[in-house]
Amino acid sequence: MSYYPYPQNPYQRPPESTGLSVASLVLGILSMLGFAIIILVPLAGVITGHLGYRREPNSRALSLAGLITSWIGLILAALFYAFVIWLVFWMPGAIYEYTDYAYNDLNYT
Repeated sequence: MSYYPYPQNPYQRPPESTGLSVASLVLGILSMLGFAIIILVPLAGVITGHLGYRREPNSRALSLAGLITSWIGLILAALFYAFVIWLVFWMPGAIYEYTDYAYNDLNYT
């Protein structure tokens, strides 16, 4: 029977990378600050967030926060683009009709 303790393992696991989760969070914050107009920023945040959530179990909170902020930025960007498309296609007709009525009211003789 030996009274000496077992030797410690000199090799430790390297720390897990949290790069995807941090990238997702940064891209999500940028998309919330107004960079969602460039649709690639929140889209890249969503992709890196899903990859980080799956591959990096120790930093799931970071990737979840990045996912939430990126999805919100993506939804805001989609609403903005829908509003711009609505303005481009529907407003010229409405403006034309309004000016036509206003023109006819002025020349009512």
